[in-house]
Amino acid sequence: MSMVQEPLGAGFGALVEDVALADLDAAAFRQLYALWQRQHLLVFRGHGLDREGLLAFGARFGQVDPLPDLGAGETRWGVDLAWTERPPFGCLLHARQVPESGGATWFACLPAALRLIAPDLQARLRWLAVQHGPNVHPMVIMQPETGEHSLFLGSRRESRITDVPIAESERLLNIAWSYGTAEAVTLCHPWQRGDIVLWNNLTVMHRHDAAPAGTSRKLQRARIQGRYTLAAPIEKEAA
Repeated sequence: MSMVQEPLGAGFGALVEDVALADLDAAAFRQLYALWQRQHLLVFRGHGLDREGLLAFGARFGQVDPLPDLGAGETRWGVDLAWTERPPFGCLLHARQVPESGGATWFACLPAALRLIAPDLQARLRWLAVQHGPNVHPMVIMQPETGEHSLFLGSRRESRITDVPIAESERLLNIAWSYGTAEAVTLCHPWQRGDIVLWNNLTVMHRHDAAPAGTSRKLQRARIQGRYTLAAPIEKEAA
């Protein structure tokens, strides 16, 4: 099948319209999966899925955890469950109810952010690890399925770089986050009712604007369970 796509941002994200996701055969799904690997984030319109259909579609990518709907509140930049040993591999949102304007969701592409960083600073970051809660992850990871190198920042709150003084940890994290949320690597998604967004939770951060006062937003959520322990490129190259 031919899958028409429209680029969404500079270097990542694609809009896929009028594809019946419930009817994808194995070959079409492989094509879609390869597109997701390249683009990191896909937006679907005219897909024909209901609530149960979203979970069935997500299950083709891995074990799915359904979650309570997301409401109208604002959230900060981050990835889901960064503090776990194997963070979720992907995330899904389905717009069930959205305001006429406002309440957008923002996404940031972390492989693109890494490419913005000067080589000497990249070399420093590749040897560092960040603690998120009880677990420690490399600051620069190798995307396990494609081999692409990416920052992995998790969430800013209560994270720190291990084995360096606190002041140095804060300095380096501030620098890394400035690249990770730079305008050049972010895109804003204004929701239309029915939109589905699928993104790689290891390579894309997100945040939500609050819905305007007096309006509501209801986004059906699901996660694709993590199946990879994150590894740094330097470890792979040395193995």
